[in-house]
Amino acid sequence: MKKLVVLLTMMVLFALTACGSGSTDTGVESGGAAGETSSEGASSEETFTIKIGHVLDENYHYQDGANHFKELVEERSDGRIIVDVHANSTLGNERDMLEGMQMGTVEMGIISSGPMAGFVPEFALLDLGYLFDSSEIAQEVLTGPIGEQLNEKMLDVGIRRLATIDAGFRNIYASKPIQTVEDLQGLKIRTLETPAHLELFQELGAAPTPMAYSELYTGLQQGVVDAAENVPEAFYSSQHFEVSKVYSETQHVYLTMMYLISEDFYNQLPADLQEIVAEAAAEAAEYHNGVIAEVKADIYQSLEESGVEIVQVDDLTPFIEGAKASWVKIAESVPNGDALLADILEATGNTLE
Repeated sequence: MKKLVVLLTMMVLFALTACGSGSTDTGVESGGAAGETSSEGASSEETFTIKIGHVLDENYHYQDGANHFKELVEERSDGRIIVDVHANSTLGNERDMLEGMQMGTVEMGIISSGPMAGFVPEFALLDLGYLFDSSEIAQEVLTGPIGEQLNEKMLDVGIRRLATIDAGFRNIYASKPIQTVEDLQGLKIRTLETPAHLELFQELGAAPTPMAYSELYTGLQQGVVDAAENVPEAFYSSQHFEVSKVYSETQHVYLTMMYLISEDFYNQLPADLQEIVAEAAAEAAEYHNGVIAEVKADIYQSLEESGVEIVQVDDLTPFIEGAKASWVKIAESVPNGDALLADILEATGNTLE
């Protein structure tokens, strides 16, 4: 009997010890804020890398804007975000970078509306010739309700717009002045493979000829094409002024440039870092606009010193009227394009009449 009592006592003591042990384990898991605090600490120390790319060289103003973005983000994030700037298409061309943002191999890019139209067709309307009368009107449209509508469509394909820059208007350069629509007749002009650009020059009577940018200097030199078109900074930095001595301010297409980020990457960032990145992009764009304004003034002086004739076009009205047929054709090729074009025309004060 005594042995039985001892045995029962030992069993009770063993059970109590086991319960105490279980209680201790549970306390560590749930009091287990210890584990959670450790996890949160690790999370707050997690670092991220942003690769931001553009297609021009290190001397172009895209580099200035990207470097300013880098400085702001790295300073404000206390090193939690490292920004690597890639120039010269080292992350691929603009379409490659957009695809990289979707796949998660590229975080950011400074990219134009042209290739964006391959992902969001409505962007094709932003490349219409003579759609915007001024940079101010263009920026009002891009940052207003129409711009927000396009932003939502970008988010649907995994890309977020953080900011736009005022890159100005594209102009024509050739070996002769372009002052009237008649000056364009039969002119072999190198253009982007952008439907709106191709339609524009066809309607104006030119012969648009897509060509790789890397081949354009030789193409102009050898007469494969008679002319090309771009913003003044690109005309100068490419040294195309050496083989095309007349720069005519036709102001035919507004160059829409954006700071874009992968939506998937953006959503991986903690909320405080999202705010830092978004604010830094907006500030970098504002800084970038200042650089562009300074650079343009210097570039026109440098071009004139290099023997380039800068031609002012006295009357753009015939160009604008000739371009309107291209507006209709491009709008017809875009989902709900007619309605979107009508909204843009109302916002800009232009008409199809």
